[in-house]
Amino acid sequence: MNRWKSASIAGALAVMAGAGMLASPAWAQIELKLNGLHAPEHPVSLTHHFFADRVEQITNGEITVDVFDARQLGDAVESVQSLRNGTIAFMTVSTSNLSQVDPKVDMFSLPYLFKSADHYWDYLTSERGRGFVEPLEDKGIIVLAWIDSGARNFFSEQPIRSVEDVQGKKIRVMASPVQVKTIEAMGGTGVPVAWGELYNARQTGVVDGAENNHPSVVTMKFYEVSDYYTLDEHARIPDALLMSKMVYDKLSEEQQQAIRQAGREAEAYMRGAWTMAEQSAMSELQGRFSEIIEPDKQPFIDAVAPLVQEEAERLGIAEEVDYILEMGQNY
Repeated sequence: MNRWKSASIAGALAVMAGAGMLASPAWAQIELKLNGLHAPEHPVSLTHHFFADRVEQITNGEITVDVFDARQLGDAVESVQSLRNGTIAFMTVSTSNLSQVDPKVDMFSLPYLFKSADHYWDYLTSERGRGFVEPLEDKGIIVLAWIDSGARNFFSEQPIRSVEDVQGKKIRVMASPVQVKTIEAMGGTGVPVAWGELYNARQTGVVDGAENNHPSVVTMKFYEVSDYYTLDEHARIPDALLMSKMVYDKLSEEQQQAIRQAGREAEAYMRGAWTMAEQSAMSELQGRFSEIIEPDKQPFIDAVAPLVQEEAERLGIAEEVDYILEMGQNY
């Protein structure tokens, strides 16, 4: 619990069972829970606190958001279910972890789908990009904002200088069928491991390597259990700030609009915070790994190209993938 936690509220309030929300008459203050997966200094965590501040400010204190950092209320997969059943109100999670809810969202896990950060953001913030995730609302999840997660790179015990070096390696991935198949297309084995368990899995050799972005590698200190960092940038998988539709539907229209406004502002805040965090993290990693490798990306792209088309067809999103790839020609 942090300093954003509200004081006790006078009057009789009805407790919404298990939802972390106090709801009753219009005058009652509402307290909501947000579960964060990252350490307090991570830019996503900073964005959560910014969001919580703005919700309280915009609603004039009617709604307060309690932010729990570092997986205090559960890891990614279990938290998605908690969000759907209203146990928590908000969370930020990689879209790869939403494939359990709607397989089509695993489109974002496709390797080399986006050519650059500009390509990535231009699609996500377009009407088409926002519309792509609207069906999640039928599953109890509202996407309030896109949260940057940068480009993902390998960190490993042995150097990965080429796609051939992935062959035979056990690489940790998120709980995403597309991510598992991506590693397989490179000749390795994709092993889903919970985020909070990855440090130990790398330290004990359960996996030979893993992949993530610069700030996450720094905050989790994966350089302590890996010698090499390979800047292959094989994926740009967005995170999303989510809200429980079960909780959302219990709010007034004004309160709903306030939360959506705070979400849009958090998205803008995050973009600036992420840029600074990424630059700072890369500077730190320069002195932490034995070697930072900048490989030729084309062989990696060629290795996974058939997979992109196969998975697009399997997921029923071939038209959307073709649109994004064609859009990428302008970047």
